[in-house]
Amino acid sequence: MWFGVNATVTIGPGFMHHAGFGKISVPHPPVINWLLRQGLNENARYALSFTHEFGHLQTMPLAVLYTGVMLALASITRHTGLIDIIIVLISTHAAWEIMAEIFTIADDALLYRKHYEEITVIPRVIFWIFTGTLTITGWIVTLS
Repeated sequence: MWFGVNATVTIGPGFMHHAGFGKISVPHPPVINWLLRQGLNENARYALSFTHEFGHLQTMPLAVLYTGVMLALASITRHTGLIDIIIVLISTHAAWEIMAEIFTIADDALLYRKHYEEITVIPRVIFWIFTGTLTITGWIVTLS
């Protein structure tokens, strides 16, 4: 259940993931999960990917609110050109990826840490730098 609505998360088959609620299911390539789960065994990769996708559903209200605030700021500061709006939308999606991964970590921080004990930190560093930079870029565009 997701805020009183039946939610669905499907990992695979194949390369696509699906997440949604009710009759709405959004297929998408698992690029972030692919990056973050490098080196993990199949069970850990599946469990963390599932929690990350469920994290998107759990954080959706916050992500929608955040996107609305960012678009309002872009409008107020007159950054409403197509490129500005695209940058803001990419930025808010990056922030949503951060929210979903924070949800994944918070779900069971000890188990999360255990999964990554002997795995290189490089993919996670790339994720945090990349998504953090994209998120900050949206703020720079809206507030400049």
